[in-house]
Amino acid sequence: MEQIHAKEGWFVSHLYFQIDRALWDVLDRDEQRRGLDRFEKVLGDFKKGKNCQAYCYSIWGLKADIAVMLVCPELQHLNQIEVDLATSFGGGVLETVHSFISMSEISEYISQENDYDRTLREKEGLTPDSPVYQEKMGQFRERIQAYIKDRLFPQLPEHRVMCFYPMNKSRVRDANWYMLDFEERKTYMASHAITGRKFQATVKQLVTGSIGLDNWDWGVTLFADDPFYLKKILYDMRYDEASAKFGEFGDFYIGLQLEPRELFKRLRL
Repeated sequence: MEQIHAKEGWFVSHLYFQIDRALWDVLDRDEQRRGLDRFEKVLGDFKKGKNCQAYCYSIWGLKADIAVMLVCPELQHLNQIEVDLATSFGGGVLETVHSFISMSEISEYISQENDYDRTLREKEGLTPDSPVYQEKMGQFRERIQAYIKDRLFPQLPEHRVMCFYPMNKSRVRDANWYMLDFEERKTYMASHAITGRKFQATVKQLVTGSIGLDNWDWGVTLFADDPFYLKKILYDMRYDEASAKFGEFGDFYIGLQLEPRELFKRLRL
């Protein structure tokens, strides 16, 4: 089977399952145990792959029983794992109630070297031949390279709580994001980023692109150890003009990270 690697970025799947307990109760205890073993093994084997990552979550609010977030550089492999997970219990026991697919990407509004050059010259009065300018520009280049690596090749954090939601930028009359010129959009997003940076110590954010892949433009996954900070960052960002005027949001899913065995115990399986 020919592998599929993207020109840029990795593939990301958010999967949400519900247990059909009527079908589960039909299974004898050995069949139930084998299904649990298969589910755990599929995830364990997947994570042995290079740069393959997976976490399980119990969904707060019972919109689903199980959530699984998968990251993989190779699409055929990722797709096979989706099928293997969904069929691990057999007989329709594990029902997919929602899914979202996307790819890691770099924001087009990332600061460019010429932007920072202008800041150093116009706001700090530095000239390109000065040692301070060269030192600061070198630090800027290192930050940007680290940012690009983090966005294109994300490493999922160990935080205990996950929040996922899809979003669009609106295309309605008088608030059509895609009719704005680039510089205006970039100004909006710069303000939005300032709010996000206030939470760097408490919230890890992963924005993945889904235009042409799913029904929304982006998927946003937030990770934290305390859900207070998830609520707080989203509240504060609502007041950014980019969000207040142009943001459209889908359903929110809050998950509590658990190892598969712990998750099955919580579900009384």
